Amino acid sequence: MRVLQINGYQSPGRRFNGLAITPLLKEEGIHSEHLVWEQDKQEQGVSSINHGWTAKLNKIVTKLEKKLSLQSTLYPHAREIARQDQFRNADAVHLHIIHSGYMSIRSLPWLSKKKPLIWTLHDPWALTGHCIHPGDCQRWKIGCGQCPSLDSLFALRKDNTKFLFAQKKKSYSRMKADVVVASEWMLKNVQSSPLFQFEGIRVHHIPFGIDLDKFTPDGSDVARQRLEIPANHAVLMFRAEGEFKGVPYILKALEQLHVEQPITLLTVGMKGVVDQFKDRFNIVDLGWTNDDELLVNAFKASDVFLMPSTAETFGVMAIEAMACGKPVICFEGTALPGIVDAPDVGISVPIRDAKALSEAIEKMIRFPDERKARGIASRQSAERKFSLTTHVQKISDLYREVVSRCA
Repeated sequence: MRVLQINGYQSPGRRFNGLAITPLLKEEGIHSEHLVWEQDKQEQGVSSINHGWTAKLNKIVTKLEKKLSLQSTLYPHAREIARQDQFRNADAVHLHIIHSGYMSIRSLPWLSKKKPLIWTLHDPWALTGHCIHPGDCQRWKIGCGQCPSLDSLFALRKDNTKFLFAQKKKSYSRMKADVVVASEWMLKNVQSSPLFQFEGIRVHHIPFGIDLDKFTPDGSDVARQRLEIPANHAVLMFRAEGEFKGVPYILKALEQLHVEQPITLLTVGMKGVVDQFKDRFNIVDLGWTNDDELLVNAFKASDVFLMPSTAETFGVMAIEAMACGKPVICFEGTALPGIVDAPDVGISVPIRDAKALSEAIEKMIRFPDERKARGIASRQSAERKFSLTTHVQKISDLYREVVSRCA
């Protein structure tokens, strides 16, 4: 069986878009190829149409959409995609991020007539009139319009959200697709959406998985030595990147933190985010990396993983921390409390409450026995729910089911 994965990006998010599991799919008899818009390196089985006249036309369309306050409406590239050998030879097509500026939502019905279609929703954009994360806004349940946050990602110059919502509804009503979501939180949102109630749409809950033989709790001391972190430090690890990941609240929580034990802040993502604490804490800024070995060492070296995202559809870094035996602290109101099994395993606090976040961090530092117990439970939860083998098996079974049904 041959499956074509279509995504906006290559290396960023390869743990989400199927690139990382290509060899495992092959063991299941599934030959997986990838057509990405932004190709950042040469890699076997990966190609792009983002060159020549297609790239030039795309720039024009992007400017036009921005001027008209449209999103993923005018791009004409679906037919070019369908002309590619990888598409013609595929038994099924698996869509991932399609809203990064290269595909029209109006092309989905046409594509679904050409090939059996699977679509993984990596965020709630497909449910809304324009935004990626609606937050507290509930207008996506009634057709949008009167948008309270036009400047949120992706920003619009004028309120076309009702029109864009209607465009999605029209397209979804005419397409046939098997929609995949990774978290129970996202499943509930899809089930609550008027856009996903059509006969041709089937929804599947398939959590992402990780390599539980790679992300393990052992080797903490060695990892700390490699990263030059003192053995007596409490190590707080987090992703230093943007408000969606809760960075402003982490900074406020750290300002309020008062413990005697020395602390190391271990970050991945943007460098320099925690420079204000240089005189108070030891800082190890790893920057952004797709190096799994470095990430594994970071998780192993940490004591607690902070992931107070204000918007999160799944949270792969949370399950990686869990697999390494680390308790995760997160905010309520996203997918994360369910992912980390709060309150019994991970810890969730009220969203945007820096004081509650600080108190939870302080508790994990002051009570190492509880921290250890939650870490052990985190590993057990990861083994139970997030095995990469199970993920690949479920995705493979879905491919076979979809192709057989459409034969």
